[in-house]
Amino acid sequence: MIIASEAGPLALGSALTTECETRPLHICIISDDAVPAKTGVGSYLQLVCKELAKRNHRVTILTTRRHGEPVRADLEGIRIIRLFTVNLFGYPQALPSRRTIRKILQTERPDVIHHHYLGLLMKRTCVEARRLGIPQIATAHFDVEVLTQPLLMRPLRGILQRQVVACYNRCDLVIAPARKLVARLAKEGLGIPLRVVSNPVDFGEVDTIPAARGCGPVVLYAGRLAPEKNLPLLLGAFAKLALRMPDATLWIAGEGSLRSKLQRSCMKLGIDKSTRFLGQLKRSELARYYAACDIFVLPSKVEMLSLVALEAMWFGKPLIVTNKIICADELVDHETNGYIVDSDAPGDLAFRLMELSKDPTLRSRMGLAGRRKAAGYRLAPIVDSLEKVYRDVLS
Repeated sequence: MIIASEAGPLALGSALTTECETRPLHICIISDDAVPAKTGVGSYLQLVCKELAKRNHRVTILTTRRHGEPVRADLEGIRIIRLFTVNLFGYPQALPSRRTIRKILQTERPDVIHHHYLGLLMKRTCVEARRLGIPQIATAHFDVEVLTQPLLMRPLRGILQRQVVACYNRCDLVIAPARKLVARLAKEGLGIPLRVVSNPVDFGEVDTIPAARGCGPVVLYAGRLAPEKNLPLLLGAFAKLALRMPDATLWIAGEGSLRSKLQRSCMKLGIDKSTRFLGQLKRSELARYYAACDIFVLPSKVEMLSLVALEAMWFGKPLIVTNKIICADELVDHETNGYIVDSDAPGDLAFRLMELSKDPTLRSRMGLAGRRKAAGYRLAPIVDSLEKVYRDVLS
């Protein structure tokens, strides 16, 4: 197995030819979430694919089809092909036949395939692309634990994990967005090259008008309302903060299967009037809440490299994450741009919320440090790294 960083060498064959180094590529993206985005993966793809298209690459996305959506569409030069889809435990899953996939690949004739989601679409495409001799790359955005949160799915976790590793091993290379993920993937049985390429963040340089807010401290969470996000930790900690600071506000942006349950928990904790469920927001609208909040919290127990955390840092907000997420110390330099707290201790999180809420100078200092750190995740150099991966695999 060969492991490299964004800038490191990767011996995958002979030297690149001049044509391979310069010609536009046709990249086929495989993902069960893309346009419109419902997850961080979808938001990531919209950023990356638009940038690839600006660089004259041809981009085709194979993805899910939700009710009322056309089978084919074009978005700023990106071709979108939506496939037959069913909803499994709240997750849309594209279920095209292998014959359908094979026909699309033979018609589109991509130079390289890039997988971004774990599911049957990936598995079936892996098989057909390998038969057609098309190079494949996969980015490990999340693991099987995310997809097996429903109780009925948990007994299948081991089986599905082996299936995922088998799919990855059919690829030519796997991208890990977090450095610590490399060791985990190798331990799970990957026998192909691994490269670290981080997720990007980009809201441009245009000033954002902050959302309306009260005079007290404002805490923000953004993401799916799902079990692995560990939102009860945040609610319990915020309830402790609200006892000391009744004018505090909690904003929860996103949708998911747990929304009703979380709203009931807010009522039991007595924070229903100080907690606002914002629903699924467009990026431009979410930016207004990033700009207006004081603290961003990512309470997850399972996370690779969180796009929303990078975005909050981009807006100069102190960040609190838990010690369970694999990217914790990549996102947060403890006590510099935020805090890493115990994922099972609401008191730990509450203490840090109180510390930041009482001290605007501390928030400002940590926010500036986060903004500097976020600059290392700019879109252009990360797409440069992706282009290099594509050309290395094709060489």
